[in-house]
Amino acid sequence: MEVIEQELYGGAITMNLPRKFGNISHVREVPDHQEVFVNVGEDQSVIVEILELAAEASDDSCAAFHYQQLAEDNDAEESSTIQSVSILNNAELPNWPAEAKIYLLLGQQRVAKFNERQRQVESGSAEDTRNLLQIMMVVVRLPRQETDIVISYNIPLQIAATSSSREVAHEGNIQEAEAWFRNLIGSFRVRDWSLFGN
Repeated sequence: MEVIEQELYGGAITMNLPRKFGNISHVREVPDHQEVFVNVGEDQSVIVEILELAAEASDDSCAAFHYQQLAEDNDAEESSTIQSVSILNNAELPNWPAEAKIYLLLGQQRVAKFNERQRQVESGSAEDTRNLLQIMMVVVRLPRQETDIVISYNIPLQIAATSSSREVAHEGNIQEAEAWFRNLIGSFRVRDWSLFGN
């Protein structure tokens, strides 16, 4: 798999991604705090968000907090599960400052694409258009910068028969995806700390 270094936030951050992931900002508008890369051929996405530190969530619960926010954004609150949360240490990720708290969360959500769920409800159809997604999320908590960086990777595990994803996507392999995601996280580097404003 060919990997290239991608610049995020004007080059302030870099990370390695397979060439098949394209920056979606060339296609549609993306909020300033986000960088979104999509592998259209396999219906996978990598999203990086720079967020204000969520003071309402303790360090140990910040990954679950951001995962719940994602479930709400995906309209998947009722079909969202957390499989595990683990701490990544600085020996694994030496590019981060010592005070950084880094968490890896694995979970699954059932998510419909392109408002298919809404159309299903409006039409009264009994067919479920939601796909089962494996979500891999890393939250890097930077207390000094008062920032939470959230990096999430979505891979389809089961594709609904009536989903538009069925035309392009195939069901992924969790073990391969996790190994690849860990490599991505290991390549993540902040090149310009002034990005955080302090």
